[in-house]
Amino acid sequence: MSISISIEHDNLTIFGVNSFKNIALKKYKTALKYVWVSLLVTILIIYLLQPTAFSIEGFTSFFRDNETAILIGYVLLVLIRSIFFIPATVLLILGMALYPEAFWFLLMVNMIGILIGATVIYIAGKLFTEDDFFSAKHQAKLPVVKKKINEYGFWIVLLWSFFPLVPTDLVCYISGATHMKYFKFISAVFIGEVILVSTYLYTGKSLFEWLF
Repeated sequence: MSISISIEHDNLTIFGVNSFKNIALKKYKTALKYVWVSLLVTILIIYLLQPTAFSIEGFTSFFRDNETAILIGYVLLVLIRSIFFIPATVLLILGMALYPEAFWFLLMVNMIGILIGATVIYIAGKLFTEDDFFSAKHQAKLPVVKKKINEYGFWIVLLWSFFPLVPTDLVCYISGATHMKYFKFISAVFIGEVILVSTYLYTGKSLFEWLF
């Protein structure tokens, strides 16, 4: 009898924890939608009231008058980008446009942001289910990727992080879900991403110089 009660208690505890996680995740997603909608509405209102602010001259003037605030804001956004599901490439391109000569600064800041984001998603892989975290499109790829992670681990994560046409967040989640050792995981992400980001920065600088 005591064993049965203990099992039922454990099942209820697990159910309660899972329910709490699901509710918390749903609330987070809802809040995130409100944040994005509010941001878009704010930008639209500013555009309607001050259309000249969105011209090249307007951007240049705003950047010159708020250089320090923009720098701080950019660094903070890079560091917390995973919370808002902002692709790292988007922020890297933004940084290249704002600071085309700051190769080492952009490399350092973006790599720190990428590693923080990878760690957050790795932990999420241990806490949340696939249905909570990914769309049906990405879920279809999970079994194959999980099999490869279990077989080749480090090299799969490294190559996946380096290849620009696949979502790195997917392999970070699976690495957490399959309990891949954190040091091995983060080392592979670092090597793959530092090569990719450096390539982006080098080729991007040449492209900006050619265009402008």
